[in-house]
Amino acid sequence: MEPIIYVAIYTLEAFCTISASYMLFRFPFREFIWKKLVLSVVLAIFSYSLRDLTIINEFTIIVPLTYLLAYTLFINFVSKIRFLWASVMMTTGYAVVSVIQMLVVPILGFFGISIEMVQGNLGYLALGQILTAAIMIPFSFIYYFHGYGFTYEFPSWRWKHLWLVVLELLLIAILLRFVYINMLLTLIIAAILTLVALLILSRSMEKEEITSELEL
Repeated sequence: MEPIIYVAIYTLEAFCTISASYMLFRFPFREFIWKKLVLSVVLAIFSYSLRDLTIINEFTIIVPLTYLLAYTLFINFVSKIRFLWASVMMTTGYAVVSVIQMLVVPILGFFGISIEMVQGNLGYLALGQILTAAIMIPFSFIYYFHGYGFTYEFPSWRWKHLWLVVLELLLIAILLRFVYINMLLTLIIAAILTLVALLILSRSMEKEEITSELEL
């Protein structure tokens, strides 16, 4: 029974992350829904199969790094979006889910459930993921149906976008670093900074696109 619960919990987390990544960039929720679900199950099984390996316990960034890469490749191949922009989408979704997960922690703490209890008990972990999904999915729908979120009209690659590659690597490194040291406040700060940076980037690209259209 434990393996089924574990896989279900992390399937929900993975599905929320990749769905948020799409909807925050104004892609419909139902787009590639079955493929997203299959990927989520595969990643959850992968996580479960590695949970007892010593190297995974010592280097906790391996699993989230694998998730990030898998999500990015999925968006790249399935949605035919360039790898750079796919990584922007994925980093955004991952950061949003990370912020919500960290906000769920004090909610559980209000009821006497500590983060240590969540990490050591499948029941509490399931509760935390359900709360995360209950916040994440409506939040994504509100953003999508009100026309908010980021642009998904990604421009072709130009060398002036090279700075974005550096920014992406830096932001991912910061997020994974704070996952590794498991500090609540610093993870929230890193995730929020990631969202702010990507929001500025998105708005900048939208203005650039509008300016180019007007010039034509």
